[in-house]
Amino acid sequence: MIEMDEYKFDRIITTNIHQLGFERTMLEVIYPFLEKLSILWLTGSITPVQENFISYLIRQKLIVAIDHEPLVSGKHTKKFIIYLPEGEKQELSLLFMHYLLKSRRNHVIYLGQDISVADLEDACHIHQPDYIFTMISETFAKESVQRYVDRLAQTFPQYNILLSGYQVVSQNVKPPANVQILKSLDQAIYFLSHFGENGSNGQ
Repeated sequence: MIEMDEYKFDRIITTNIHQLGFERTMLEVIYPFLEKLSILWLTGSITPVQENFISYLIRQKLIVAIDHEPLVSGKHTKKFIIYLPEGEKQELSLLFMHYLLKSRRNHVIYLGQDISVADLEDACHIHQPDYIFTMISETFAKESVQRYVDRLAQTFPQYNILLSGYQVVSQNVKPPANVQILKSLDQAIYFLSHFGENGSNGQ
């Protein structure tokens, strides 16, 4: 990253993917690296250009891995709408969730970043998902996280809402009846394991 050497990065990541598979490479190589990246950023050891350079390369790997997973459909397939609220920028984590869901044979509608509740309503009206998933890592300027979560639950009472992210956990958000909080990546993966290979939710 510091050298901004795409060739070296690609060689390291490709080797790990061949040896460990993509999911384990993300969990055992990329995520620990990203944790160190935040420390380097806080200490001023890297520049925004270096961070953007490496984040873009990781994003490319995620998109390629997502694209390689087959599209699925059928009455037993669970459908997820995933998005980031307005002001959220943690796209790498959302893309990894897209990969985890799709690799477990779920149907994923990826809406991306800066999605308003009104836009989410439009998407849900079209797709009628089984689950809505979002992450809240930044502090909202317009309302508290709890108020946003309550608003989601009231707007989409017929859907199961999955929440993750630093602000959800650190602010001890109280989940309404149709909201489930996934406090960590490990907990999210454990939750997804209940769906099984055919996409059934195991509930």
